[in-house]
Amino acid sequence: MLDFKRLRFWIGILISLLFLVILVWSIDIRYTLSELKSANYIYVIPAIALYFVSVYFRSIRWKLLLSHMKDIPVNRLYPIVVIGYMANNLLPVRLGELVRAYYLARRESINGASSLASIAVERVYDGLTLLCFCVISIPFLISLGAFKAINSSSNTHAVIFAFIAISMFVGALLTLTFMSSSKFIQFRIALIKLFPDTIQSKINSILGQFLEGLASLKTIKSQSTILMFSIPVWLSECGVYLLVGYSFEIHTYFASPIIFILAIILVTATSNLITAIPSSVGGIGPFEVAAQQTLVVLGLNSSLAAAYSGFIHIIALWLPVNLLGILFLWKHNMSMKTLVDMTTPQSEPSEPYNNTYSDGEMRDKTCK
Repeated sequence: MLDFKRLRFWIGILISLLFLVILVWSIDIRYTLSELKSANYIYVIPAIALYFVSVYFRSIRWKLLLSHMKDIPVNRLYPIVVIGYMANNLLPVRLGELVRAYYLARRESINGASSLASIAVERVYDGLTLLCFCVISIPFLISLGAFKAINSSSNTHAVIFAFIAISMFVGALLTLTFMSSSKFIQFRIALIKLFPDTIQSKINSILGQFLEGLASLKTIKSQSTILMFSIPVWLSECGVYLLVGYSFEIHTYFASPIIFILAIILVTATSNLITAIPSSVGGIGPFEVAAQQTLVVLGLNSSLAAAYSGFIHIIALWLPVNLLGILFLWKHNMSMKTLVDMTTPQSEPSEPYNNTYSDGEMRDKTCK
């Protein structure tokens, strides 16, 4: 029998390896290592701090998405978000989204399917915000003559990619919005009837729980609020890219500070949009290639661009959240095996965590 989990894992590994081969093939290793040695790392600490500010804004946004189910303090959501991001970095094909959903279900007595739906809404708005960054930055960069290594073929590929990306995220938003509306009821009934009678009740229950997590999409006002809180999430992350850019003196390659800032906004967008590809762990491979190639078309040397993209991904974004996630795992008396088990529905405990306990009390109680 075909093991789909194992298949997804190896497909992810192959995708990452393919992108890493493309990256290494396009650079001078010695020049890249030289750029890494000569970088001024004084900007890295504030960059990492700013990344955790971005994660805090994510926690605030998630609180809004969950508010119709339960009012959860941001300081309780923050560790869950960090652990979810760590799991995304260490487990293949973005399984961290499942980890975050089921861990929230365990800790806050919220249904796992509803939690997963709220995360799906998050991801759609992340994509739409990043596409807005592209729409804002690209015309200005073109008008300012910032694109150096680009031709008609590249223009065609960019247009095709933009069309696919916009269609994908707008289509996802429209689908989720339709599912959250009363118009979906008749479609839901017809959909459930497609399944065997023996599991129709179970399917109906899971679907109902998932739809509960989409309640934040029922009004234009609530959708606008989600988008408004998505902007500081990604502006904070742009700040991380900006500070690391100063470490590698990338700003000196651009004619003005405005062009540099617009370039950083575009790199933030392209490198994160491409991580929708199910690569092995943490988007390693696609992220680096997208960031590097964006900088190359803006006039940077490919080896310098590779040094920058690899450093910002692994040192500024990947490693810090993993270390903090491990700390939170210890604090909550959990292990990586527990996270892996969370990716299967049968792993949900019969008794959720008691919300009245503090984290320390929870750990003491579990250890007895």
